[in-house]
Amino acid sequence: MKNFLLILLTLSLVLIIGCDNNNNEGTETGQIIIKAFDAPFQGNVEHIFLNIVEVSVHKSVSESESDTSGDWIVLSDTDTTIDFLKLVNGEMAILVQTELEAGHYSQQRLLLGDSSAIVVDGNTYDLKVPSGSQSGVKFNLGFSISPDEIAEFYLDFDAERSIHKYPNDDRYILQPTFRVFKSISSGTIAGTVTDASGSGLQNISVYAVAGDDSIATLTSESGAYMLILLAGTYDISAQGYELYADTTYQAVQLEAEKHLTNFDFIME
Repeated sequence: MKNFLLILLTLSLVLIIGCDNNNNEGTETGQIIIKAFDAPFQGNVEHIFLNIVEVSVHKSVSESESDTSGDWIVLSDTDTTIDFLKLVNGEMAILVQTELEAGHYSQQRLLLGDSSAIVVDGNTYDLKVPSGSQSGVKFNLGFSISPDEIAEFYLDFDAERSIHKYPNDDRYILQPTFRVFKSISSGTIAGTVTDASGSGLQNISVYAVAGDDSIATLTSESGAYMLILLAGTYDISAQGYELYADTTYQAVQLEAEKHLTNFDFIME
């Protein structure tokens, strides 16, 4: 009888351990990282503060991009305000770095709060966001994540296309426009902009043009710039107030995860 009870106890322990292992297998995770940076705004703008109150992803039941039957999973609900005008030339802000259950996800979403603002010529104005704190800003970027995989995404905030001023009124509205892509699908193009004497020129616009799409950045105090771009073919040019670049680099081939340098300009 004692031997029989011992066998039952052993079988029970085996079953419990087996169930625990199955549960662990059912919750395998990878890691998701979301970083943000800015395509800068032209004009007398000193700061663009975006108030982000939640970052979430939509988990799909299937791998269909139109699948809306899954749930929204909150990755971060930390109330954060970021000055996007500081996020240029390779500077980025980490919005999310967390574990995420393995599976397929069809969308990402940012919920924006009521504290977004723009500073122009030393004056601060509210940035009104239609439905920003209700439905949020959604990105239809489907992706799958495997156990132990690290999936890193870039959000490129296009300030020029996102911020609109009311005519004849110092009021601004924010209709956020982002380019969203996986970091492994992108590369960088970098260089400097100087005058004829070799001195670096600040706040010169450098453009990467592909078809009808144009992506820009501004040079730093030393005249350096860096463009973070999806892999593709671009024409690279520079433009400054009453200054003209000595060249335009045409049909530059940028491969994923490549970092091209020495695309320099002399302004006259």
